[in-house]
Amino acid sequence: MDTGVLRRQAAAAFEALGAPDHLTLDSLAERIEEHRGRKIVVRAVDHLGADKISGLWLSLPAAELVLHAKTGSELHREQIILHELAHMVLQHDLLVGEDRHVASLLPDLDRSIVSRVLARCRRQSEPEIVAESLADLFAGAIARGRRARRDEPLNFRGVFG
Repeated sequence: MDTGVLRRQAAAAFEALGAPDHLTLDSLAERIEEHRGRKIVVRAVDHLGADKISGLWLSLPAAELVLHAKTGSELHREQIILHELAHMVLQHDLLVGEDRHVASLLPDLDRSIVSRVLARCRRQSEPEIVAESLADLFAGAIARGRRARRDEPLNFRGVFG
């Protein structure tokens, strides 16, 4: 597993998305919605995180559903969401071809409802490394966007709190 190659894959996916260098989480989600042709819905879930799964992406017929563990840190929450968005951009749902993966993650859910499932955990597989690398690129663009908005002269909240 060559991490340099995996990082280059992430950089190529970032470039192919055509996103500006300065992003917000919302503008990134909108771009990915256009790219995938489905609405992205993000929800916090109480029982995620206990078994080291902090994020879960469900590709449903009408929407992309991102579930994430509740966290006290907005940056941690954002990174979990960015990781799942990265899986979407990388089309990792196409890597999951067996229903047993869905069944093991969501045993009580009818498999015909969910077309693809990917879970974020601590595994260091190639898809996970590429997704985390792409999520880091997204986070960098969002941070640049935040800095740029703070520097704008008409940024009322940045100036007056």
